[in-house]
Amino acid sequence: VSSTDNTMNYPLLTGVLAILMMGMQTMSGAVSPLKDSPAFVGALTMFSNPVLGMLAGVLITAAIQSSSASIGILQALCLTGAINYSSVIPIIMGQNIGTCITAVLAAIGTSREAKQTTVIHLSFNIIGTIIFTFVCMFTPLTSFVASFAPINAAAQIANMHTLFNIVTTCLLLPFGTKLADLAEKILPVT
Repeated sequence: VSSTDNTMNYPLLTGVLAILMMGMQTMSGAVSPLKDSPAFVGALTMFSNPVLGMLAGVLITAAIQSSSASIGILQALCLTGAINYSSVIPIIMGQNIGTCITAVLAAIGTSREAKQTTVIHLSFNIIGTIIFTFVCMFTPLTSFVASFAPINAAAQIANMHTLFNIVTTCLLLPFGTKLADLAEKILPVT
């Protein structure tokens, strides 16, 4: 492959990034009036309870069946000032569990082995959420991640979400057979 072939992709990449940025700006504009709504602000303040925040993340992501879209909504809300970065950490953790709904729905009516794969996916995200919740509670991880983009809440959210997925994968990869054993215990092959 010559170097001129690689440059052909830059206009496409630039176009995709431009569309993504335009989408974020549109979403921010759409949710901006919510920051002045007392009912909405009241609902968001209840998410200061980490358990409720996680539950909200699970439910929102499960409802729209896309963690990318729910992360985008969360970023838009932070950009408008409706919520701040430190209060969205439990919601991010819940979103990682909520993203499993697509696998759960896809496994309906499938073989036992396919359902076991869904159990592994769900277990992976639940274990990762438990680990990250404790790490965020007892270490300065949240402020460390925020320091990468001090004035950009959307980037902070993206960084935390990315870090969650990379670290959880690295931590749990060596335990793949144990997760498979757990899935077999939960849904034994008959």
